[in-house]
Amino acid sequence: MRRETAELHRFGGRPAPRADRAGDNLTTIRPATRADWPALDLIEVAADALFDGVLELPAAPAARSAELAARGFTLVAVDADDRPRGFVQVLELDARFHLEQLSVHPDAQRRGVGAALLAAAEDGVRARGGSVVTLRTFADVPWNAPFYRRHGYRDAELPMAMTALLDAEERLGLLRVGARVTLAKQVAEHVRPWPAVSVLPLRDAAAGLEVFVQYRASTMDFAEGAVVFPGGRVLPGEQAVPVPVGHTAAWAATELPEAGVLAAAAIREVAEECGVLLGADDLLPWDDWVTPPGGRRRFDVAFFLTAARPGQHWRNTTTEAVRTVWVSPAELLRDADAGGVRLLPPTRTLLTELAGLPNVAAAMAARPPIVPVLHDRGRPRLGSG
Repeated sequence: MRRETAELHRFGGRPAPRADRAGDNLTTIRPATRADWPALDLIEVAADALFDGVLELPAAPAARSAELAARGFTLVAVDADDRPRGFVQVLELDARFHLEQLSVHPDAQRRGVGAALLAAAEDGVRARGGSVVTLRTFADVPWNAPFYRRHGYRDAELPMAMTALLDAEERLGLLRVGARVTLAKQVAEHVRPWPAVSVLPLRDAAAGLEVFVQYRASTMDFAEGAVVFPGGRVLPGEQAVPVPVGHTAAWAATELPEAGVLAAAAIREVAEECGVLLGADDLLPWDDWVTPPGGRRRFDVAFFLTAARPGQHWRNTTTEAVRTVWVSPAELLRDADAGGVRLLPPTRTLLTELAGLPNVAAAMAARPPIVPVLHDRGRPRLGSG
């Protein structure tokens, strides 16, 4: 990982020498290829030199080419001879888009190259179905935050799913160099959340309450590599099943489909992913989380609890997960805090709630109120966090 995994964003704004260079007109912005990577490293090194006397940047531990294969896309601005003169890299994290880096060679600055690359990056996010671009940059460097503000970026909170970028900045020493700021710009209409379900299977073990979880495959394009609960999308035309009295009232404050449709989706997903057949009576409505706006994928997720019964064999029967385990919520939270596993915000909060409960009976009796959680800002409702 290089010095500024969470982006330095430098270019434009500062005067640069302008020698006569025949044939150096920048005419094209195209996708970067592996053949461009050495040139992009050199562009970044040259652009870094503009910080001399402005900020004392920590030394870069690795070349940019080590990160250009990350999920997302990189665009390069080339001259008439197809020589790279600047580039922009956008990371895709859980179907959200983050402008990680934008650099222009000093010899090509003050010609609108940076602005053109920024506009092309925004077009790329729109083309991929995203609606918001976030970035992290230095607040007081003229060609950093002030540039982006001129192009419509405003102060924002970094989505909780992206907070690992802040951890990277801390490790790389960027937070000790100068004030950093999160900026964001909405570049398209937000995607409407798709209804989905997730089921938390519970059982009593010798050491206390355990929950059944899946380790998502790293190849998935949403929540890749994360530890999650079984579940998935509500299908179009999902046929409702009869549900116990009280289920409808439990979801009344949400914008989710009717209770019978949610139960049907939960039953189907558990059968497909875990090889266990449940009935509507086995499902207890528990919570509702809505994916924050900005990404190309959003879900409105109804969470259910279910108590494992003797004779059920909970296992992994889906290619979306690489393994499944029964584990205590407290142990999983400790693993996440130590960096051993990745938890999405809803998963962490629900595990925190369960960690404060002694057994399955206490969990099934808790019945906390269900109010849609927006922007991943929910807190445990049972006094356990």
